[in-house]
Amino acid sequence: MKKIFFFVFTVVFFILSCHAQDEIYLSLSVAVKRSDIAVENFRAVDKNANTVKVAELLKEIIESDLVFSRHFNVIHGSQKDLSLAFKEKLLIFEKKGASVLLTGSVSSEGDNFVLEVEMLDVVTGETIWKHKYKSESASCRYIAHEISDEIVRRFTGENGIARSKIVFVNDSTRFKELYIIDYDGYNLRRLTRDCRINILPRWSPDGEQIIYTSYLYNNPDLFSLNIVKNRKSIVSKYQGLNVTGIYAPDGKKILLTLSRGRYPKLYLINSVGEILKKMTDGSYIDTSPSFAPNGQEIVFVSDRLGYPQLYIMNIDGGNVRRLTTSGFCDSPAWSPRGDKIVFTMRQARGNYDLYVYDLPTAKITKLTNNQKNNENPTWSPDGRFVAFYSNRSGKGEIYITAIDGSGTRKLVEMPGASYTPAWSPVLTR
Repeated sequence: MKKIFFFVFTVVFFILSCHAQDEIYLSLSVAVKRSDIAVENFRAVDKNANTVKVAELLKEIIESDLVFSRHFNVIHGSQKDLSLAFKEKLLIFEKKGASVLLTGSVSSEGDNFVLEVEMLDVVTGETIWKHKYKSESASCRYIAHEISDEIVRRFTGENGIARSKIVFVNDSTRFKELYIIDYDGYNLRRLTRDCRINILPRWSPDGEQIIYTSYLYNNPDLFSLNIVKNRKSIVSKYQGLNVTGIYAPDGKKILLTLSRGRYPKLYLINSVGEILKKMTDGSYIDTSPSFAPNGQEIVFVSDRLGYPQLYIMNIDGGNVRRLTTSGFCDSPAWSPRGDKIVFTMRQARGNYDLYVYDLPTAKITKLTNNQKNNENPTWSPDGRFVAFYSNRSGKGEIYITAIDGSGTRKLVEMPGASYTPAWSPVLTR
């Protein structure tokens, strides 16, 4: 019974308290040479104060996105560059090492602004890409993120993450409510006002739904929140635990832990809560599943050896095998690229730290090192960054660092403690 007590205690204590004194962190990495890109001050065409402000803000956001991505070294332009002749301007940026130059002009149309951006080859002066955007001033952050993502796509062939968001739990109201925030720490917004315990949010693959466990009806039920239509519904309300829910990559099924018996097990359900399959069996506890991006395998946590370890199995329930680790493991998350699993592990008499398991080599890399507890990691859409919880400062907060463990920085300041982040796919609205 000792092993059951330990793991049930871990799951239930997490649900009831969610590490009430702890915090969320984000983690960032890079392994390729960065490109040098020059960003010129954007021109305010009509010179009015609001247009000037929008032009400055757009440039600032784009530069920040490009630096964050770690794909670029940004070479900053100055105000006097705007008055230089075209060829002279290109020559200056070429001497500074830039391969391309991003320029922009902003004008007003009533309550809207119009932004024209152009990316130029600094050697030939030829246009690589140009586009016109029209939007309300309140949407300028989204437009800037959209431009940043397009630049990343044109350089790398992969989607940028500037339009992604993070959902997490915060207790500043004395209750655990869901909040959502842009990936760069702006546009914080409260999603639930239940005055109850809401925990463990996870995104649907299309970014429209968030599933989470809530005590709204005094049982840990699984809910779904449509953030596009602002509509909440109950998905799974079996008596006992309905926790650690996660969408399958096809968005049609959900894998979660249900306590329909002595030992909580993994079940596959459909979008209205009907049980499709019991995934695991036996006299032990299975929880915290995460799908491989191809949807054919899952990683999960089980105490079948007497303490919580990581296991992988096929979606049909077969080919169960343990990932060799030491210590007590929890919260695995499969990388969107499919080659890595990030998880939490605690050694004897130690703290919880984050580790990355490289599947091709079976090599384990430690991301955090004795900075109190670090838990509940979640991957960015491009698989290069990780959001996670930590109590290193004594309360819950969100930080960012790379998957090589470098570049840690706080994402947002807010009252209360924050927990269990989940990173969205790239949102296109």
